[in-house]
Amino acid sequence: MWRCYTMDTMSGALGVPIDIPSMGWTVSISDCSLSTTRDKGVAGYTSGGLELPWTAVPGASREARARELASMRRSIVLMWEEGGERIPVVVGAIGPRVDRWLDTSFELVSMLDLLDMRILVDEGSFGKGSPTGTTTKDIAYRSMSLRGIASDMGRRCTDSKPGGTLPIDWTYVGETGRHDRTYYGYNVSNNSLAKLLEEITNVQGGPDMQLRPYLADETHVRHRLEMGTDAHPALDQAGVVQTLTSFPGGGTLENVEVAHLGPVMRVYGYGAGQDKAMLCSLAEDRTLLEQRDPWPLVEEAHGFTDDSNLDLLSRHSRARLAASSRPVCQVSGDIWLDDARTPGLSDFWPGQLVNVAIEGHPGLPDGSYEMRLMEMSGDQSSQARLTFDVMPDPWEA
Repeated sequence: MWRCYTMDTMSGALGVPIDIPSMGWTVSISDCSLSTTRDKGVAGYTSGGLELPWTAVPGASREARARELASMRRSIVLMWEEGGERIPVVVGAIGPRVDRWLDTSFELVSMLDLLDMRILVDEGSFGKGSPTGTTTKDIAYRSMSLRGIASDMGRRCTDSKPGGTLPIDWTYVGETGRHDRTYYGYNVSNNSLAKLLEEITNVQGGPDMQLRPYLADETHVRHRLEMGTDAHPALDQAGVVQTLTSFPGGGTLENVEVAHLGPVMRVYGYGAGQDKAMLCSLAEDRTLLEQRDPWPLVEEAHGFTDDSNLDLLSRHSRARLAASSRPVCQVSGDIWLDDARTPGLSDFWPGQLVNVAIEGHPGLPDGSYEMRLMEMSGDQSSQARLTFDVMPDPWEA
């Protein structure tokens, strides 16, 4: 069953249980969210945050309830509890809050969103480069792994800042590799930590990245930075790859849908600069234009406006093309978390490989497909929706 608790944002210390009458949750490869759900006729919708009656908020006084829901200082944790095991799934800090006579509502700020509010800069050096207030101190990484760079940036933006502590394990601090990066101290408008982490994952061959919550002890929740390596960008697998099945009238993966998408042959990437001084890089693959039964040309333009280096812009453009240069499809389906035949939340997590055996579905040839789980979502029931990574369309292979 699902249970929610309050949590101290900085320490991860669990607070009191809190009753959220109707909710929706999402966990993806990089981020997560929690929201209130309402029914509206046949169709439903998900609000952008949580709405709670005051009777659901713990506390014996108005002051106690306000303190329990203090914006940013407190968080909400969603846990799946079964057989004595507690697994934190979604953690979000309480964002801006609006109180009314009967209820209160607020947005949840995910851990990644919190990191978007942290700026990478050498502590104590901003505006101290000269008597005129310039900033000359940069942060340079040499011969580091990408996840080593990410971990050190995270450490600098949390533990090394006054009041910056967050319950995050920066797992790979000091790991060496073959990558160099320089971040300029004056460029604070472009150096939010979340943005820099996203840029690391989005380069060609960039590693998967995830802040995965776990129960550090009976009273504390922490997040562990999980990343793929330079050589193997996908997240490491925890034990045996889990298996789900789907066939007419049965299986552990139900309501299977297969979405199909055609290819893109050209990506016009544009970076920093204006007008004629703007950096430009074209990535293209004409293979499907020259087949006996050719595909029509599809082009897209994509901005990487923070890229001031042509090589980095080219790598981003090629990565964008590589993800879409062939026909692809994407599988999604439902599982029941309380079904003994189905792997539980402790067995697999977004980013890991899952073996899906499909038989009789009109959208895919029969076979066993090894796919990365990209997103899980659900509500207060034990049913969860799984969405897997895009893969080459087997009908077009």
